[in-house]
Amino acid sequence: MKHLLPQIREWFEPKTEHLLVFARADCRLEGWFKGELLVLFSRLQREHRISAFEREANVPVIATGKRTQVDFRIDLNGDEHLCEIKALCISQAGGTPRNLQFYCRDDQLGLIKDFRKLDQLQGKNKWVLGFVYPKPGESHWTRAVDSLASEFHHWKMVTPLSEANDVLFVALWHAEA
Repeated sequence: MKHLLPQIREWFEPKTEHLLVFARADCRLEGWFKGELLVLFSRLQREHRISAFEREANVPVIATGKRTQVDFRIDLNGDEHLCEIKALCISQAGGTPRNLQFYCRDDQLGLIKDFRKLDQLQGKNKWVLGFVYPKPGESHWTRAVDSLASEFHHWKMVTPLSEANDVLFVALWHAEA
């Protein structure tokens, strides 16, 4: 999944106008990001950069055997990668409480929900791909990431904030064993 980051960033780079409008409207449009990734992954599959992918894949939960849906299951050269997508609009332009701390809370809206979901699934390649817009300041980002409970310290940030443009930070977390 990590090696797909350049293609993902490149895909979203020309969509600056969209992201600026989304931030001004203070809205989280996770479905839009998923749709864009659906088109990108289709292209990457045609170009043989990924072997296969499945949207809303049903994956068994380790403890119960029941199934849960994961945003994307991606086959990269025979390795299965499970990926949850999170849109994190932090503009607060509409007066919403959605800042970075909002997304790091233990509720049904933020990153922790996706970390917990993926922790219940078998596999070594588990990812959370966050689209943070606009780009947060370094101190805000560090404070938010550091605020995550210790039970999630095995989730490691793969992307440095310094690689983001001013409009969008593509944040990628990986669960380490």
